[in-house]
Amino acid sequence: MRLLHTSASAPSQSGEQSLQNKQGTAKTNRLISASQSRQGGYIMSNYKNYQLHSAFQPIISVAHRRAVGYEGLIRAETSDKVSHSPLNLFLEPTTNAEHLSLDRLCRSLHIQNFSQQETSNEWLFINLNSQCLATEKPDPGFMNSLFSITGIAPRRIVIEILESEIYDRVYLQELITHFRSLGCLIAIDDFGAGHSNFDRIWELEPDIVKIDRSLIQRAAVNVRIERILTGIVSLIHEAGSLVIIEGVETEKEALTAIRANTDMIQGFYFAKPNKLISPDNTLDQTFNTLLKLQKRQKNLSTCDLNNNFTQFEKLFKNALNDFSLNHSIEASAEIIFKEPRAIRCFLLSEAGYQIGSSIHSPKFRTQIAPHFLPLLSGNNANWAHKNYHYRAIHQFNQIQISRPYLSVAGSHLCITVSQAVSLNNKIFVFCCDLEWLDD
Repeated sequence: MRLLHTSASAPSQSGEQSLQNKQGTAKTNRLISASQSRQGGYIMSNYKNYQLHSAFQPIISVAHRRAVGYEGLIRAETSDKVSHSPLNLFLEPTTNAEHLSLDRLCRSLHIQNFSQQETSNEWLFINLNSQCLATEKPDPGFMNSLFSITGIAPRRIVIEILESEIYDRVYLQELITHFRSLGCLIAIDDFGAGHSNFDRIWELEPDIVKIDRSLIQRAAVNVRIERILTGIVSLIHEAGSLVIIEGVETEKEALTAIRANTDMIQGFYFAKPNKLISPDNTLDQTFNTLLKLQKRQKNLSTCDLNNNFTQFEKLFKNALNDFSLNHSIEASAEIIFKEPRAIRCFLLSEAGYQIGSSIHSPKFRTQIAPHFLPLLSGNNANWAHKNYHYRAIHQFNQIQISRPYLSVAGSHLCITVSQAVSLNNKIFVFCCDLEWLDD
């Protein structure tokens, strides 16, 4: 148990803290200066057979069209100037204590070199070796000492944590609380890789979430995964965190990231890591080009959709007129099924209840998977919660088109075309599902 001294000669608690800070700063000074050299104001460190230096990769705000932060990345080369992968460097330590020492060396190198750059309020993103911190549970004064030595404000530091590396959830929360108490921001790195899950987002409440490159790679070539990526970004926003999509290397990936509504982008398409930080005056033009391409693609897609729907609209109106005269959804459906993408027709009451079974087109009748038979019978199901019913009732005699969605009746993507009609003083909603193709 630590005893509290109350005599006049005893140092105050704040005095003890000040002494600890000075001792920590001196210790940090010794650590970061022991193996350092300077080259034109640029700081490098020696570690075993490697010479280490920092490289900074811009993190760009889509809205501001400029770098709002930089990730500090370690670069290693041998005495003969041959570059080596950082992966080789991080295989050198053999104990957790050595891992912690190397981790601190990298952090000190990045913060020192960042402090020498011509920046204003931009962030510096720093990766932590979370596992060695969890194992060693070191003295937390190291970062404070670095801030004191370099003059970098803690609010400009974003600590990147690989939450999957730390199994001690209590300590992980303590670690985040500690860095937040210093004034740093917290980012969860590589979300979407490995065993990442949303539980950690709700639990840790990071300021920023960095989405792993694997997701943008796959989303750029697969529309279904692009929708998933967009949903992930939306969920992260709902949780109160900003989003960075990292690893963007192509124009298509950049367009996909922008469509997914990311806040920031990082990747070789915009900028490669560099020792020196300098403004990029080409970013505004880059984003102008991307947004023009996005608008052109959207216009072409909308034009194709409108042209296709104009043809289907005639069939739908003919079918609706036939239903108004003959009151037979089966006969009216035959008119609709001249459209190859038509899946089913069904009739709803004003309250949203389905009247009778769905009428499936001959083409899709043969494609019905028996696995989903429990969901296929729509008789007496209620679809009042669906927009295609609500909007049809409230915009009477106007055709409604839903957004693409996954139909519970068959588990496939479709859009629903609907319109309310009055028969014998009762209101019905005539509906047709059309197959939605990803391309």
